[in-house]
Amino acid sequence: MKYDVYGLGNPLVDVIVHVDDELHRELGLAKGTMNLVDRERQEVILAKTSHRTPIVALGGSCANSMVMIAQLGGRAAFCGNLGNDELAKEYEAQLIKAGVDSYTKKSVGMTGSTVILVSPDAERTMNTHLGQCQELTKEALDLEAIGLSKYLYVEGYLWDTPKQQEAVLHALAHAKTQGVQIALSLSDAFVVQRHKEAFIGLIKDYVDLVFCNQMEAEYMTGETDPQKIVEALHQWTSHVVLTLGKQGSLISVDGQAYHIDAVLVEAVDTTGAGDSFAAGYLFGLTQGYEIAQAGRLAAKSASVVVGQVGPRFNGDFKGQVREYLK
Repeated sequence: MKYDVYGLGNPLVDVIVHVDDELHRELGLAKGTMNLVDRERQEVILAKTSHRTPIVALGGSCANSMVMIAQLGGRAAFCGNLGNDELAKEYEAQLIKAGVDSYTKKSVGMTGSTVILVSPDAERTMNTHLGQCQELTKEALDLEAIGLSKYLYVEGYLWDTPKQQEAVLHALAHAKTQGVQIALSLSDAFVVQRHKEAFIGLIKDYVDLVFCNQMEAEYMTGETDPQKIVEALHQWTSHVVLTLGKQGSLISVDGQAYHIDAVLVEAVDTTGAGDSFAAGYLFGLTQGYEIAQAGRLAAKSASVVVGQVGPRFNGDFKGQVREYLK
């Protein structure tokens, strides 16, 4: 296999800003949500935070995971659609520098961005202007590369535009014919609210492994108890990873359940917690780890990221999790 994981997602430039709760109220934002905004709304948010110094970096949920898989020593690729501006050039340069093979495409327009407002309690509120992400087409996919991967990893955020939906379905169908394992992240509770029935269909027809947090899973299943959530999800797929914050995670494969304790740290910024968990877990699976061992690596990976500002660890990520590696 050429790749451990081929990721398909929205390439977004992250603008991370620490703010107080008053700004959330002023902007009418519920903390902890992901909001799709138009260009004008994004400009308002940026203007309201212009007096603070942001962190600007390569971002997007799936891309974050691919970078961390590469940092751990895995072979990762990423596909998504960029604009034709300077941000696109910087994005691709950062991706390649991180060791991820780029299958990004460009079209005329503005590269997508996410303004991430981090509150004093470390909660993050995401405001995303998709820009040219929305122009991802099935023609942009490298089907050969997908077929040469152990896993195709898709983020649920892609289901918000019809053109991207077509690309996702094309990728999933090809992966299935090639025997490539398919992993789906539900991405966000509000995405699940918008597309619950479509996600159920996708999971039943294509998905081997689903990643979700408790709120996303509650919307999907109507259940609140973690064990009942997992049982409900098993109606549609055999491999479920349910993250539960400080309560750890519940992983179930063909009905065999594993509870993974969280690695507790003082959270500075929860941006990227789910992305890093998925990265650690997928890396473990593709390297032949047992389920519990992959889960412990995933938990450690998430703890490293939430202990600092930004969606990925700034430094030797592999060194930070070395004790959990084979």
